[in-house]
Amino acid sequence: MRIISSGEIDACLEDRQVLESLRRAFRSNTIAPEIGATRIGRLNQQSGSFSWQPAWTDFEAQGDVSRGYVGCSIELALPEQNGQSSGLYLLFSGSAGQPIALLDGVRLADWRTAGLHALAASYLSREDTSRLLIIGDSPLIPRLACAYAAVRNFTSILLSGSSKEMQKRLSGLPALNKVHIGTTTEIHDAQEGADMICIAGPDKDTGNHHHLTYLDPPAGCHIDVVDANASLPTDLQEEGRLFTTDLKSPPFTHLEWAADLKDLTQGNKAGRRYYGQRTLFLHGNRTAIADYALATHIFLRS
Repeated sequence: MRIISSGEIDACLEDRQVLESLRRAFRSNTIAPEIGATRIGRLNQQSGSFSWQPAWTDFEAQGDVSRGYVGCSIELALPEQNGQSSGLYLLFSGSAGQPIALLDGVRLADWRTAGLHALAASYLSREDTSRLLIIGDSPLIPRLACAYAAVRNFTSILLSGSSKEMQKRLSGLPALNKVHIGTTTEIHDAQEGADMICIAGPDKDTGNHHHLTYLDPPAGCHIDVVDANASLPTDLQEEGRLFTTDLKSPPFTHLEWAADLKDLTQGNKAGRRYYGQRTLFLHGNRTAIADYALATHIFLRS
């Protein structure tokens, strides 16, 4: 069985290839059942969780078991990890059933998360999108910015609530060498000029997730919500056109969802209906299809 490290994953992946792998995956007949999870009791009435998401080639539909795979992502989250988690991805041969690869699940999740959000942006942001505002701080921001840049030609990226080191990191990325990278504390003014807003994570100074009651982006803006704990204005959620990863498990059941990534990639439903429409993408927790697609892509190229 091959052990594939985080460095090997980085060497195998490129943003445009990731996007196309994900697009093909959502158009495919990959089987992805419900998420499995169980509670792990810890001390002082705390608890952790152990979860798994399997996926496999639709062998019955293709009428052949000599090609294809069976895979499963495994994640462990404990209170002692301070909001972080650890994970692995286990890949089996679809023909003989033997384990063939074990991948670093944390690095795989970084590429998958950025890829899913960029894939959504390719359908939901305007084609002339050039100004990106990123709110909050997250180690995923460089990966997100590079993934976004694979689908839209940005001229400027403004950071609000991120560290100075983050600005330096973005400025040094080859994918952003023609993009002006700046910082701002005036989110109210910055959002007025934004074509796309990414809510990336909590504020760097307070560590608090943003309660964006003031968020009122201009017409035609796409809002990409990476931080699942951020609070958005109710009127924005009701007025905007909402999209998620998988409608079988949306992040909020009380909202009216327009479509998921499978609908968008297969052309079953429209994304942005008109130029001035505001669109929002909030990811869900079902990621088996995306993880499977990237794990097999990496295995074939490592």
